[in-house]
Order: sequence, then C-alpha cells, then structure tokens
Amino acid sequence: MKSLRSIIRFIPTLLTALLLAMVVWVSAVTSTDPNEEITYINPVPVTILGQNPDLLLTSDTPSAVTIRIKAPRSIHAQLSSNANLIHASINLSGLSAGTYKLTPKVTVDIGPTQVTSFTPAVLEYTLEQMVSKSVDVTLRLTGNLPISFEVGEASIANKTVQVTGPESKVNLVTQVVAGVDLTNMTTSISRTVELSALDSRGTKVTGVDLTPSQVSVDVPIKQLGGYRNVFVKIVTTGSIARGFYLTGLVALPPNITIYASNPEIAKNMPSFVETAPINLNGAELSFETIADLNLPEGITVVGESNVIIQVGIAPIESSLLLVDVPLEVINLTGGLKVTLSPDKVDVYVSGPLYLLDQLTKANIKATLDLAQMTAGNYQLTPAITFENPDLRLDTILPGTIEVVISR
Repeated sequence: MKSLRSIIRFIPTLLTALLLAMVVWVSAVTSTDPNEEITYINPVPVTILGQNPDLLLTSDTPSAVTIRIKAPRSIHAQLSSNANLIHASINLSGLSAGTYKLTPKVTVDIGPTQVTSFTPAVLEYTLEQMVSKSVDVTLRLTGNLPISFEVGEASIANKTVQVTGPESKVNLVTQVVAGVDLTNMTTSISRTVELSALDSRGTKVTGVDLTPSQVSVDVPIKQLGGYRNVFVKIVTTGSIARGFYLTGLVALPPNITIYASNPEIAKNMPSFVETAPINLNGAELSFETIADLNLPEGITVVGESNVIIQVGIAPIESSLLLVDVPLEVINLTGGLKVTLSPDKVDVYVSGPLYLLDQLTKANIKATLDLAQMTAGNYQLTPAITFENPDLRLDTILPGTIEVVISR
C-alpha cells in the first residue's frame, strides 16, 4: 500500500517531465522544419461529382481554384513537386435544374496541412434540363449566277433535324439553315453542306447539337437557250524585238458570254472568239491594249464587246566572257610608281542578250583604287563598272592583283 502511494505521488512529476519532453521535441522539429503559409500559383482543377446525366452545366463557372496552405516546409516541398496531391471538388448529387452557389471541398493527400483559404471561395453553377426538338431544314441560296444562267428546283436529303442541348438554348432555335453560295457558278451543285442553328433574328445559336449536322444538297444550274460561254483566242501579228521573249499573253476577261437570237447559231459556233490582231512587231517592253472581238454574224456579246490584252515581254538573259580587259590605276600618290601583275583580267558578265551583243572592252572599266597607299606590296581586288546598270558582274579572273608601289 505504501508503494502504491509512492508511485501515485510521482505521477505529476512524470506527467510534467513528459510534457516538457514533448515541448522540447516540438520546438526542435519546428526549428528544423518550420511552418509556412503559401499560396499555390497554379490553380487546382475543380472536379464535378454526382451530376445528374439528364442535366447540363450551362454557366460560365471557373474550372479551377487558387489555394493557400499552411504546412511545414518539407510538406510544401512535396506539394510543389507533385500538384496531384491537392484536390478540389464540387458535389452536385441530388440537385435539380436551377442555379446554385456552392463551396468547393479541398483536400490534401499528405499532412500535416491546413487549407487556410481558396479563391474563389464560392462557385455558381447553373443546371439545365437537356431537351431535344425537331426543326425543319431551310435551304438558303445566296449570291448571283453569271448572266445567262438560271437555277432549277433545288433539293436536300434531310427535311428535318433534331436539335439537342440545354433547354434555354434549344428554345432559341427557330430555324436550321443549309447555305449554298451561287456566286459565279456555271454548273450544277451536288455537295454536303454544314447546317447552322439560328434564332428568330438570324443569329447563330451555339451550344446545341444537330443530328444530322450535315445534309446533301443538289442545286441544278443550266444556261438559257441562245447563250453560250466561249473563251477569247488572242490573234497576233509581227514578232517582238530580237533578244526578247514573251512572258505572257493574257485576255481579260479570258471567257465571255455570247448570245444569238437563233439558239442553233450559238450552239454550232466554235468554242472561242478571236480578237482583232495585236501588233507585236519590234516590241521590247510589256504593254496593255484594248482589242475588239471578231464576232460571227448573228452573235452578240453579253456585256462589253472588247477585251483587255496584256502582253508580257522580257529580255533573254545570257552571259559573256571578255578576255584581257586592261586594268586602270586611279588615285596613285604623285611621285610613286606602280607595277601590276597581271595588268589585265578576264571578266564574266551576265544580263540581257541584246546588251551583251553590244558589249565590248571599251564599255567596261576595271580599276584599282590606290588612294593613300604608300610604297609596298599589296593584294587588291579590281572594281568593275559597266556603262549599262542592267549588266551584272559574275566573276573576275584572277580575283586579286599583285600591286607593287615604289618610289
């Protein structure tokens, strides 16, 4: 009994010692691994849980939150290296159609940690019933056909489509349109066209699905009787100047529409109409001219009865070697003498052939500029100049000249 009392008397002392030991241990741990409160700059995605599959989320709600956590430095190091340890979620279980303000649930897989705050603290979600309705498809033809063409009765493969989506969006849809642009079309159209859901003002409604989303469209296009499309055949006379070549011969427009009151005349004529002759004799430059059309009897042109002819002309390029072009020394200081080795060069020139045909050594200057040079030996590159700037230097042989300057 006496021993039991002795033990009981020591219990407060033992508890005090244990408490002091814990304080010392916590203090030691805290000093080596202190707590820090950090905001994680990379937002954490919010996971949606429990959503009724018959409802759709239609609000523009942030999909992530920025989180601030208080934890030891070592824990923060792990969280920074593995963002998957932090989670945020919203539970929509049991919620019907409507708008709700909900607080995300944030959890951390390791500890000790304390989530001190997150932004935004409240998220607003709107749930809508998913609905579907049938809407007739309207074929909308836009643009204008060329003169003399007309549209037959167009057809579409699907007369109606199903519009599916949030109730508020589906209710906006009053028409579904298949659009076809007829601008400059001259042949029948058979293609697959994307459908567009529109509201009563003709504005496209987004956020809904169309089934099918495309339809096949057939638009017959035919030319009226007595009309015909033909191309313009350019007729020329003479030859361009020697040393030049044609880079292009273009009629604008390249095709025209003709008309005959007797459809058989239009049907039996050639597939082209010739121009009045375009004179190319001696031409050296590109030019543009207006040409009349030589029309068969009984044929008229729909629109302008003449065309613009663009003639492209460029010089033929070639190259030429001029041998032993003498070197000329310039700006040599008075009282000095100079010796060149060699004193002539070979020059390779390229450019328009008609200029090369006229080129001689007299039309070239090969110079060595010795300005401010004193007595000595030098390796210099000649400068080559041409009287005509359209000529180009290809190379010089030799490329450097030995220059000896003496007194």
